[in-house]
Amino acid sequence: MRPKIIILLSAIACIGGIVFFLACKYTYEFKVTELKEKAKETFTEALDKELKNRNINGGLSFYFNSESAISTEMPDSVYWEDASGRHLYRMDSKKNSMNITHNSNLRALHTFIFYEKPLQPDSLNLIWDEQLNKADIYLESALRISLTHEDGSVESQKTYQSEWGNSSNLVFTFYIGYACEIEVMGYLHYTLWGMIYKEVLLYLLLYIIVGYGFYTFFIILSRRINSLRSKEIVEIIKETPVEILKEVPVEIIKEVQVEKQIIKEVQRVDIIPLHSYILGESLIFYADQNIIEVDGIKQNIQPQSGLLLELFFLEKDNRYTLKEDFIIDKLWPDHSGNDKRMHSAIGRLRSLLKKIDPSFNIINKNGTYRLIISEKSLVKRNS
Repeated sequence: MRPKIIILLSAIACIGGIVFFLACKYTYEFKVTELKEKAKETFTEALDKELKNRNINGGLSFYFNSESAISTEMPDSVYWEDASGRHLYRMDSKKNSMNITHNSNLRALHTFIFYEKPLQPDSLNLIWDEQLNKADIYLESALRISLTHEDGSVESQKTYQSEWGNSSNLVFTFYIGYACEIEVMGYLHYTLWGMIYKEVLLYLLLYIIVGYGFYTFFIILSRRINSLRSKEIVEIIKETPVEILKEVPVEIIKEVQVEKQIIKEVQRVDIIPLHSYILGESLIFYADQNIIEVDGIKQNIQPQSGLLLELFFLEKDNRYTLKEDFIIDKLWPDHSGNDKRMHSAIGRLRSLLKKIDPSFNIINKNGTYRLIISEKSLVKRNS
């Protein structure tokens, strides 16, 4: 695989991977936030349902600390009394802001009812689970209920077989009662995969489709650019009579030693058309017309063989050597080329050249093809 393709694939993988990760992260956070909101709503409904199932009997009276009531909006303590006597609770501003209701009368009702008959995690959790199912949430739920007594001691209970409940599964913390003496922590057994597996599969499919699309687009664009660079725009101008004031033949010969071969590049002004090559004394290759002339006899060759032969000639500074990938790109810019088609094209050109001159040959070595021209043959190019 060529370095450019490796770099392109690496870039697509890195950029796509980052976008994929961010999309999954955002989706997970959004769905967890939505789940927690629904969990709070359903638990509030469950608590209201539990409250309606209780029978309220007896009287209830509340007393505030008058000094704190005058100086602040929230009293620093609250008294309430029943048949067992007066009960004092200190108020906590943080807990107060996290109370399940801001209605003072409802808070007082919670204190009275749940003092007489405390909340049970298992029974309340069953009601909450029903409300969750109505909201299309089918996850295992659990509750932990803590009661703070007058002396500051805390008594806690939790749902049976809810060892999985921890901070990572916590969806809400509510306080209940006028003094926020009851703490309820709700848990839902959810996982990362369970929350966003549908979205992950969808994003993965989009990632593959978009990545493949970008890869194909850049490959096509790259091959098109290379194809345009390799084409020579030749303007054919009709011959018009020209008065030659002075004819000066010019011949520049440059000898280059290549292993056991001597290749002479000649540029000269003569009657041979532009873009042609002279091999030896009797062979001329007209690249623009895909014609080879041997001893004055012209014969047409396949355009593909003509293009391949010219590609070899253009690599004179590289010992007439072409890489396999380069050959495929040039002969099949539409990506239809492969090793089998390339070998067939090389074989046709090799057979053609050997019929003209047995000394010509094309050899394969280390992923490259090299045109071998005998020492007696000269390559002259008109450009």
